[in-house]
Amino acid sequence: MKNTANETYTGRVIFYNKNKGFGGISHAELGDVFLHQSKMGDIYKVAHKNDLVSFEAIPSTRKHGVFEAINVKFIENENLNIIINAFAQKENMKGKVLTMNAGGLLLDVLGIEVFLPKSEVDVYEFNSYSIFLGKELEFKIIGIDERSIIASRKVVLEEEENAIKKSHQESVGINKVVS
Repeated sequence: MKNTANETYTGRVIFYNKNKGFGGISHAELGDVFLHQSKMGDIYKVAHKNDLVSFEAIPSTRKHGVFEAINVKFIENENLNIIINAFAQKENMKGKVLTMNAGGLLLDVLGIEVFLPKSEVDVYEFNSYSIFLGKELEFKIIGIDERSIIASRKVVLEEEENAIKKSHQESVGINKVVS
């Protein structure tokens, strides 16, 4: 087995189960390296698929021939950069509803989980949000905090409604100055 002492590697997160706190990092030389939440650095708390990370590797105590990542540090994620840019530019995005929880819906946006609170799903309240499961929704990112990403579909719907009202007012002559 390779001696990995005092070496830092760079790899890509291939999957991460946030609920269970584990995942994997792909590395050309070491193969698939086990990633556990307890071994991450202080700043890097939640991994996402396709994150480029630096890490140190130690032989696994549970499985021979497998390495575990320690001191994992986030470098970048191109898809996360796209989401951050859309947030800064106030651009609409699309994502597929994966699942729902007590607080709202979880969306898949470019392989990254985005939270859509129930209060931001629509301008009206629903008895059940299960009708949205598996559907693609258009929304805006309204908040990013320590790699938690919050979306609002309600903002998009309100913008569309205001555009229709304005168009209607212009077509019937409301708010026009008569001379």
